[in-house]
Amino acid sequence: MNIAKLCLAALIVGVSTISAGAVELTNPLQVLEQSRRANIEFDRRMKRDAAEQRQHVKEQEAKRTKEDAQQDQEKKAQEAQQKTVPQGQEGKPQKAQRKPVAGAAKSARSSSAKSAPPRPTTPPAAPSTDPTEPSAQPGQP
Repeated sequence: MNIAKLCLAALIVGVSTISAGAVELTNPLQVLEQSRRANIEFDRRMKRDAAEQRQHVKEQEAKRTKEDAQQDQEKKAQEAQQKTVPQGQEGKPQKAQRKPVAGAAKSARSSSAKSAPPRPTTPPAAPSTDPTEPSAQPGQP
């Protein structure tokens, strides 16, 4: 038992001596200076990261506006193309619409059982403003 007490006492003395030595080996001013430098470095890194983030956001914004402008140009070009294409083809569908109506009127006239005149299934076409179509010019057949 005496040996155990002696070992325990030696252990306590050894641990307290090591912890006291560790305190003396660290210079509090040096630790404070290292901490200050680490904080300065951290602040610089955060500023650099924030600047990179702002630059990245600006690049994305510029890219987005460029894409929007390009889409607007494409949309305007498509609208202009659609405006020119339907004007040239406007008379053709109207003629095609008139043919079935005329065919239905002929078949209705041939049957004498119907007393009421046939009604067209499509509404009458509006007059065309296309100058190339002869029926669109007023005063000419």
